[in-house]
Parts: sequence; structure tokens; C-alpha cells
Amino acid sequence: MKEKALKSNKKNNSELKWPIILLIIVIILILLIPLFYFSLSINNLKDAGEISSAFWKIIAPIAQLLGIILLFLALRERRTANNIVQKQLDANGKREIKERSVKHVHELYILLENNISNFSYESKLDTSIPAKVLHGKRAIRLFINDIEEMNIDLHDNDLLLQKDGVREILSILKIAENIFDKIKEADIEVSDENFYLNIMKHELIFSIFPYKDLDESANLKLDMCEKCYKPHGNYPPLIFDKMQEIKKYF
Repeated sequence: MKEKALKSNKKNNSELKWPIILLIIVIILILLIPLFYFSLSINNLKDAGEISSAFWKIIAPIAQLLGIILLFLALRERRTANNIVQKQLDANGKREIKERSVKHVHELYILLENNISNFSYESKLDTSIPAKVLHGKRAIRLFINDIEEMNIDLHDNDLLLQKDGVREILSILKIAENIFDKIKEADIEVSDENFYLNIMKHELIFSIFPYKDLDESANLKLDMCEKCYKPHGNYPPLIFDKMQEIKKYF
């Protein structure tokens, strides 16, 4: 940016140099020509009319040239002022686009938070304790833990999609995917981008993703499925595969 600004300044100075030099020469000529009268002798004063006529014939085109130079300088300054105004408008436009992009990402993140907090589940598998409706992250964890015991084939996507909890979790993951895509495509500051990437990763790991993802350095895996030979543990492959797609954004 600095190099571009320096080149622009050099170009502007180069354009301005010759008109100013020419303007100075014209002004000097206009000032020097009247001095010609003082060099005339008394005998030549009778020809003063003819000399005045000749003087105005000389001075007229010079004055016109002076006017042209001044007009050029005025237009050049006008162009410079218009460029400055246009740059300010462009900068304001870019700033507004970035602000709208950040606002859009934030609104999507609020939507994700609301969907997670509104998730509810009541476990009825353990009849030894009173059933209690849970909400938010705890409800999602309990639902994932119980889904294996619901007499549903984890590989039967048609049956799984009939369960409200499965559809809600997939909806949450879809919103998260849209947020990551928006962050990637949006023209926002790097600091804002990193903030939302980190907070999204934190939100997903502590709400839906397996606890084993908390320790990335240990490279822990879920249990291997004997049916599909995927390490999806007690997660339905439908949800597990979507989580793996989202992990690419991490």
C-alpha cells in the first residue's frame, strides 16, 4: 500500500511540475513586456499606438495560455478531490460490508446457541429413577448415550430421522456448517474470523462432539463398529459423518 501511495504521489508531482513551470514563464513574460515601453526613446513615442497594438497581439495569446494553465490546474485539483471523496466512499462501503458480515455471523451463532439450549430430552430408559426433562448440552449428551438402547438400528437412516432428537442435532450441525462457510466467505477482519472459529469449535466440542475430542493430542478414537467398520462409537453414522465434515473447518 505504501509503495502504491508513493508511486501515485510521484505521478501527481510529475503531472504538476510542467504546468507550474509554464505558468511561471507566462507570468514573467506578462511582467516583462510592459518594461519594453521604458526602453523607447522620445522619437519613438509617436509610434506608441502601433506598439500598444502589437503588445496586445502578443499578450492576448499569452493571457489565453495563462487561462488554460489555470483551468488545467483547477480541473486537476477537482479530480484529486473527487478521487479522495471516492476513496472515502469505497472505504466506508468496505467497512459497512465487513460490519454486516460480522453481524450476520453473530446472528447465526446466536441461532446455534438457541437451538442447543432449546434441545430437550427426557430419559425413560432407567425406570429406577424419576424421569426428568433435561435441556441444552446435558440433554444432547444423554440423548446420544441413550440412543443405542432405543431398539433402533444406528445404521437405518430412515428410522433415525423419525426421532426428533436426531433431526434436531442434525439441524444444529447444519447451522454450524453454514456458519463456518459464512466465516470462510465473508470479508471480515482476521481477528473476528479467528474469534468465531475458536468459539464455534468450543461450542461444538462441549455440546455435541465426543468428550474424547477434548484432548486432541491423545488422538483418542471412539469404539470401532463391527458392522460398518467406522469408529463412530454410540453415535449414529448419520451424525458421526456430519461431525467429521465439520471437523475439517477446525
